[in-house]
Amino acid sequence: MQQNNEIPQFDLAEQIMAEQRKNASVRRKGPAKRVGAPNQKRKVEPLGHTIKPQPALPEQEQIIAEIVARDIKKLCKGNARSPRTSGF
Repeated sequence: MQQNNEIPQFDLAEQIMAEQRKNASVRRKGPAKRVGAPNQKRKVEPLGHTIKPQPALPEQEQIIAEIVARDIKKLCKGNARSPRTSGF
């Protein structure tokens, strides 16, 4: 009888990974076995009331018009001074 002096190999990492794969496969379910979320659509509930913005007063409209006109003038003057910067 011949004696075998080789040390048996044991790959701990491979054993651990095999066990993890085994556990994961047990937990995993096939597509037919999965329990999906219910297909019920949520009902849209109407709000009790809606808030409508108040119409602008003539004074407010005049102030807004002045601000817009002033900004347009500034923009036009700024573009006339620096022809390199065109917004288009």
